[in-house]
Amino acid sequence: MKQDSGATPAPQPSRVVPQRGLLVAAPLLLVLAIGAAVAGHEVVRQWRIAKVEGAAAAADKSSPALALARLTGAEQTCDGACGPRALVAGGAARALIAARMPAGSEREALAAKAADSLRSAIGEQPGSGARWAWLAVAESARGGPDHHRAALMALERSYQLAPFLRDLAVWRARFAGSDWAALDALSRERALDEIARLSLIDPDQAGEAQAAFNAPAAGLALDLRMARRGVLAH
Repeated sequence: MKQDSGATPAPQPSRVVPQRGLLVAAPLLLVLAIGAAVAGHEVVRQWRIAKVEGAAAAADKSSPALALARLTGAEQTCDGACGPRALVAGGAARALIAARMPAGSEREALAAKAADSLRSAIGEQPGSGARWAWLAVAESARGGPDHHRAALMALERSYQLAPFLRDLAVWRARFAGSDWAALDALSRERALDEIARLSLIDPDQAGEAQAAFNAPAAGLALDLRMARRGVLAH
């Protein structure tokens, strides 16, 4: 009969520890994978937005038909998911393109689409003076007194929210100079201030803005303001 030696069997290696490690690591790996996917999606989205903005920035450097085709092609890559920045860029570009087109149904439709896009962008950020200024551009490209009044209201709102917009100063000066009598007093003052400030940092653009003040009352007001700032007008 075989005697029991009394020796304790050696413990077998536990297989639970590696399983626990996998259970702990799996959620972390999942989080990292989701984070990488989200980051990759955002990189692609930003690239698409930049593409729309690039097409918009070049809108006045080619014919209206070509500029619109390039803009539309860039927007198609967004598939409606690029957000307010793309709406602003697309709306601004369409407004500028429409302004270069002859009066008619095609111009009206393009300007109306620009205004719709910009109003959607304003709804997301109503305090943006630049968006209101671009809406003024869009409405001014449409025919009829109602749209002209809407453009003036948007221009005044843009001056209220952003008294100085370097990139839009020349356009706002053109609008203000041609509709001087229709602007409220505060917007007139801000238009003059914007040109005076622009003259100190960008004399070439300021010259373009000053040239728009060709109405006698507007020109006189600008001359007085520039004289007070120690800058020669015209």
